[in-house]
Amino acid sequence: MKYEALEKLANEIEKSNLNVKNYYLPRIWLGKEYSTDLLNISPKDFFLKSIDNVLKNGKTDEHTIRKDFPFVYCTLLRYTTTFDHNNDGRISIEPIDSSVYETGTFLKSISLLPYLKKIGVDIIYLLPVFQIGKYGRKGILGSPYAYTHPYRLDPRLGEPFLQLDLETQFKAFVEACHILDIKVVLEFVFRTTSIDSDLALEHPDWFYWIREDDFINNRYQPPKFSENELNIILNKIERKDFADLIPPNKNYISLFTPIPKQVFKEGERIVGLLENGNKVTIPFAFADWPPNDLQPLWTDVTYFRYYNHPNFNYIAYNTIRMYDNELVKNGEKVQDLWNFLVGIIPHYIDTFGIDGAMIDMGHAIPEELLSEIITTARKHKEDFIFWEENFNVTEKSKEDGYNATLGYFFFDQNDPQKLFEVIKKLENHSFSLPFFFAPETHNTPRSAKLGMEFNKLVAVFDAFLPGVRFMLSGFEFFHEIPYNTGLCFKPEEIALYPPENLPLYSPIEFRWNSDNCISLIETISELISYFHFDKESFENYHIKLIETTNPYVVCYSRESNDVELYVFGNFSNTEAKFSFENLKKVLLNSEILLGEFCLTSEEQLILQPFGYLVLKKLCSS
Repeated sequence: MKYEALEKLANEIEKSNLNVKNYYLPRIWLGKEYSTDLLNISPKDFFLKSIDNVLKNGKTDEHTIRKDFPFVYCTLLRYTTTFDHNNDGRISIEPIDSSVYETGTFLKSISLLPYLKKIGVDIIYLLPVFQIGKYGRKGILGSPYAYTHPYRLDPRLGEPFLQLDLETQFKAFVEACHILDIKVVLEFVFRTTSIDSDLALEHPDWFYWIREDDFINNRYQPPKFSENELNIILNKIERKDFADLIPPNKNYISLFTPIPKQVFKEGERIVGLLENGNKVTIPFAFADWPPNDLQPLWTDVTYFRYYNHPNFNYIAYNTIRMYDNELVKNGEKVQDLWNFLVGIIPHYIDTFGIDGAMIDMGHAIPEELLSEIITTARKHKEDFIFWEENFNVTEKSKEDGYNATLGYFFFDQNDPQKLFEVIKKLENHSFSLPFFFAPETHNTPRSAKLGMEFNKLVAVFDAFLPGVRFMLSGFEFFHEIPYNTGLCFKPEEIALYPPENLPLYSPIEFRWNSDNCISLIETISELISYFHFDKESFENYHIKLIETTNPYVVCYSRESNDVELYVFGNFSNTEAKFSFENLKKVLLNSEILLGEFCLTSEEQLILQPFGYLVLKKLCSS
């Protein structure tokens, strides 16, 4: 198979005049084991070696997938290869010698792929890579979720010295992944777009509008509901009763205007003119569920208007998530918007060859639209992967066509009682489809805030559970700076991390030269492949919760063919003594694969704080 984009990229680098001196990078980027040393190298030589390294490590033109239990590496490309290349102690947003960025790019990301292959990654999950809006931008570079147009890629992901279009650079990255038998899943956002979206200039009817004066004078704020109204709303939604949902108050609804006849830009802001000459503008978004959600305002994005109905011309929970029956039944679909959204994923399949999509807030998209998105994409690629960003694991997600869902595991990762419950449900096959065993996401605190030993523990403990093994970029380096402060943060923690200090919005260096647990992760991947746990299906796995005498020690067994493993985790920051049924018999007939323990004279095991232990049963007993 020919890899045309990758070849174009290599040829473009070869003929370039790139000549930056004192260009530093982590030695690990060139596959130099797991060294934390820096390497001073010509960037031209580095980029060419990176592509050559991919080609040398590639084994096949065909890439397969561990269907139900893949190892997923999630990354914001702009962040993961952000590095202080000129070693001046800061990250500049201006390119070095007008040639190369210190922030992450498609080209630099290619160099990481042999490393990801070596640690066992099956799928690289990319947070959005689209062009980012400027008006209301958070931080220095803006959020990748505030995109101006879904068909345009973020210019910062291309290297300035390349005389090659961004599309070819991204396609080269996807080709490089496929050479190494790694699939690419890209996150798509179909519910919101940037508040200065280019789409509004041509399609003002795809958006909601308010008077410019109300916007400028901060009269537009999320709608408020009384305690009694909230109770009624929550009760109706729990019963899935979407008839006559309580609307916002009349003052709030009155802020919204008809669709303007003319639309243009004033500076970076989009403005419209009504027939009477009054100026209107596009309102920003906010967390809409529950209706009293206290998250900070989403000032860089706005909601798409999926339906037209004279009684529902406003943004609220009942028009953008829990669609009122009247809106769906008698409203008019904004058909050209629906058609546009349905065509986005096929464009990325046909143009770039991506293998899957994470649907941001998929459960908040109208069911008919979501069904059309999934069905149409699979007409272009039959085995296309769909993941849902949903904290619940439901039969409906499976019925909708998803292969896996995000789930809620990151909420429970450090709570042993909750872990008991999850494992018991897995034992009883109570879940409808695979979900992510994720100790953290790009919206949560980093798990390493509990310490390096905790990261090692969950790397081991989660890996043998039947589901999607998940690692957020930086986990392996014990990074503590969160990507974003979207979930599970206290007000004082949010204050510590304004957008200027968060990778989701600003140029923050990825600490490649810090301590890591990469060797441990590689060993885990080798064990999983050796024992064929990853070859099972979600319907046929075998797992069992094992009761211990210590409430902080969680244990389960996992069987596959003739192999049985026992996995123990001490979810306490103090030493844990414990026992379990047939302890002596298990120890006599097992070998240690990972971790270590002590055995006391009272026939109790001792695990160190956040300690782990994996035993392989040698024979039946």
